[in-house]
Amino acid sequence: MRTRVKLVTATRSITLPAIVAGSLIAFSTLAADASKELRGMTWESIARMPDWGTGMWAPGGRPPGAQTSGVPRPAGVGPFGGNVPFTPKYKAKADARMQRVRGMGPGGREDIPLSNSGYCIPSGVPGNMGLVSHEYVFKPGMVVMLLENSEIRRIWTDGRGHPPDDESNPSFQGHSIGRWEDDTLVVETAQIYPEAELFFGMTVTDKSVIKERIHLADKDTLQIDTVVEDTELFTKPWTYTRYFRREVREAIPYESCTLADRAKKVGDKLIGIDFNADRQQPEEKR
Repeated sequence: MRTRVKLVTATRSITLPAIVAGSLIAFSTLAADASKELRGMTWESIARMPDWGTGMWAPGGRPPGAQTSGVPRPAGVGPFGGNVPFTPKYKAKADARMQRVRGMGPGGREDIPLSNSGYCIPSGVPGNMGLVSHEYVFKPGMVVMLLENSEIRRIWTDGRGHPPDDESNPSFQGHSIGRWEDDTLVVETAQIYPEAELFFGMTVTDKSVIKERIHLADKDTLQIDTVVEDTELFTKPWTYTRYFRREVREAIPYESCTLADRAKKVGDKLIGIDFNADRQQPEEKR
């Protein structure tokens, strides 16, 4: 394996409101100082890492007394987002998409599936983190997330930066680099394929950058503080926190690309999306 020695830092920058900018200092530089020993580069140092590897981490609620790194944010975010600071352009785009999912768009029928699984494609980051349980695998220079929907995230902790634009290979999971701050893993994900889900019904753009701080809120609660930056999508960075409860069990593999999950059609009408049941007409009137 060839080791990249030139450290590349993210080139995107934005002007943030003072209250948010001050709280994001910890995210400012992810390329590690080459003069310092990087944590997680040996099996011995991995053995001293916090215990994330026991069991599965299932989406859960906020435990009493949990802190959110000083960043004002809602208590959590569901599969449809929450308090999203969209620009007018993307607010209109998101509303129009949901209208089509509900069957209220041109043609008056459900003509697109609600989520990527209806197209039999990955959910991608950051939306996939709120959908299913996941587990962690540690190896020197890397932390791997295995999601129960068969998606995989690889977080490089060996000091590398993101590939330069002319060498990038955008994907649904993006390119993730991280560093350890005590027992907190600080992650930056960029170069995300623009069909990856921001949340159900909305996708990212090729300018989206996801920044996460992952740590234990208590022995059996994992906390992920997230900041999504995208000057095209948002009027300011979108911040939120998710919590995951430890479940001591084996993974339950779930393949999102099965016949049962594909968008089903009868003629030119999508079925199997009971998103807005109160608007459904009786079967004999369809």
